[in-house]
Amino acid sequence: MPVVTVRAGNKQRSGKFDTLVRRATEKASDLLEQSGRVLVVYEKECASIYYEGEGQQPLRASAPRVS
Repeated sequence: MPVVTVRAGNKQRSGKFDTLVRRATEKASDLLEQSGRVLVVYEKECASIYYEGEGQQPLRASAPRVS
């Protein structure tokens, strides 16, 4: 199952989680255009987004990692 990792970035500590949620939501929305199912797993300072697809890569406009 392909996966995309999204990181919170170097924002202030108080807004880091909000930034992570916003970025993960944007990336998941983009992936939903290509795939019928998307699963977001939040971890410390990053989120892993799993999506259906056999070897499919995200669209070139969507980078695999967001910093």
